[in-house]
Amino acid sequence: MDLLFWMKPWQSPIRPSKPESGGNMLIFQFHHFIKPGCQELYKEAILENVRQTVQEEGVLRFEVLQDKKDPGHFCLFEVYRDEHARAFHLETEYFKKFRQTVTENDMFARKGQGDEFEALFPESANWE
Repeated sequence: MDLLFWMKPWQSPIRPSKPESGGNMLIFQFHHFIKPGCQELYKEAILENVRQTVQEEGVLRFEVLQDKKDPGHFCLFEVYRDEHARAFHLETEYFKKFRQTVTENDMFARKGQGDEFEALFPESANWE
């Protein structure tokens, strides 16, 4: 897979509306399968979303990868400090715009899949 974008978060004006809950870190890996002819538009939309997402205080990691053998297969790896950070992300205008762009342009070739993980290494305290 090609790494399309990853950046460690930095100080930013984008902040959750209340302090972090101190809950457990959330780790997700999603696979999106995009129709031929929609892949460039998908890349534009996801990169616009992720460039703003990594500035959120509660986002510890957000990677977007594209499969070298199947250019319609994208993998998103997302790590949030806690449930509040993820909930905040899902309510941002840029995430809603990404979701709307993908839906309105009927980009999915088939249903994607997503899984939630627990960090074994590095330990949760060492992700920031």
